[in-house]
Amino acid sequence: MSSDIQDYYRNKTVFVTGGTGFMGIVLIEKLLRATEVKRIYMMVRPKAGKSIEERLTNFCQNVLFEKMRNTGVTLTDRVHVILGDCQAPKLGISVEDRKALIAEVNVVFHLAATVRFDEPLQKALNINVRATLELLELAKEMRNLEAFVHVSSAFANCVVHSIDEKYYVNKLGIGAVQMCELADSLSNETTNKLATVFCAEYKNTYTFTKSLAEEAVLTVGRALPISIFRPAIVVPTYKEPVTGWAGNFYGPTAALYASARGVLRVMQMRTEHRAHLVPADSCASLMLAIGWETARSDQRQRLNLAPPIYNYTNDDENPLLWKQYVKTITDFGPIMPIAQMIWFPFMITVGEKWLYDILTFFYHTIPGYIIDFLLTLKGKRKRMTKLYRSIHKLTGATEYFIVTEFTFTMDNTKSLWDSLSTIDKEIFNFDMRSINWREYLEFSLAGMRLYLAKEGPETVARAQKMYRRFKILHQLLRALLIGLFAFLVWIVASKLFL
Repeated sequence: MSSDIQDYYRNKTVFVTGGTGFMGIVLIEKLLRATEVKRIYMMVRPKAGKSIEERLTNFCQNVLFEKMRNTGVTLTDRVHVILGDCQAPKLGISVEDRKALIAEVNVVFHLAATVRFDEPLQKALNINVRATLELLELAKEMRNLEAFVHVSSAFANCVVHSIDEKYYVNKLGIGAVQMCELADSLSNETTNKLATVFCAEYKNTYTFTKSLAEEAVLTVGRALPISIFRPAIVVPTYKEPVTGWAGNFYGPTAALYASARGVLRVMQMRTEHRAHLVPADSCASLMLAIGWETARSDQRQRLNLAPPIYNYTNDDENPLLWKQYVKTITDFGPIMPIAQMIWFPFMITVGEKWLYDILTFFYHTIPGYIIDFLLTLKGKRKRMTKLYRSIHKLTGATEYFIVTEFTFTMDNTKSLWDSLSTIDKEIFNFDMRSINWREYLEFSLAGMRLYLAKEGPETVARAQKMYRRFKILHQLLRALLIGLFAFLVWIVASKLFL
């Protein structure tokens, strides 16, 4: 049997923004491994004193490409970097590179974005909105463009709690072009202050600007062969090309690592709520399928219909609740601990903010000051109180999304899945119903050890020994504190009643 998706991407030229990011790397690896794509143009900016050529070399050395490297494939034969910057006018792309893109590109995947919730409004506008507008205008000049996939977020429209595959631009109060024009007429400082007005209902600059970018696609990009992909919380890979690959310290993976180290002990969450997690490799497969579907569906453009949206979240037929997530991680924690732990790893989850604040004071703040005091006595740099301030700042920014129950429809995504051939379903599997969540979470824990903690199988025995010792110390300390508390209560009661 032939693969329709593979046939489509054969000899195609693809332009990817955000290709060096977590999801971008997985997408490019899948393109190179599963299709015979002719060329991938990847927009990259210099970073940390490294040129774009040096960044390409580092990119190709990523563990995700190991299987391909072992086959003798030279990645740079098909991956070409071009200098660009989402914060620069016209994306910072040179005249010559623009000419190449205009003449050659068939498919665009726009993943570039700032995902920081606390980004200043001006910077978030430049990266998430203005860059999207610039790319849409560039796409209009591309002579051979067949598909444009804009990557948004399932939570971009968090002003509503039941989110369908449709636009919610009426909630914004302003359009993307108008917002950028307003920012141009003001100073950066004034624009950043406006966040309290424009982003109030959206809770942060990230969701507000991602929603604005969707409005840009609807209005400015409507005439293009374009679609929007809305993934939920993107987490480590499930099966491809390696299990449990985690490319960064964001989201649940960061919390998992901090908890495994014995640093993060209290989290605010509603454990009965749905955990809207989507594996990165499933996202890559779906993006490629969306590109194929967008290219072959010309009816929308003929009828001037709104660009389709594909939500991608936890499925009703195979749900994952946060309590299942926590229980599975707790079950596997003793089997795969990390040797970098500083105390016995445990997790307390609470739904109420007032209780969370009390518990973090006793389990985070006080231990943080004690550890820093001991570090000072040893002549070492204090770090725990600063770390806990960062953790609490992050949890404060995500509080709304943790305690609010969101529901999503995925009619377009499921229809796309149903339209695939048997061979395409095997090669480009994005069916959330097929995920064994317990197996996936075990892979994620092992991946966290290997890719974030940088600990291989050789450290497991030592880590398990440390785990048992810290568990005994933890139980002794808890018994001591309970005994001390009981003694204090007895002293107070004896003074009052005896």
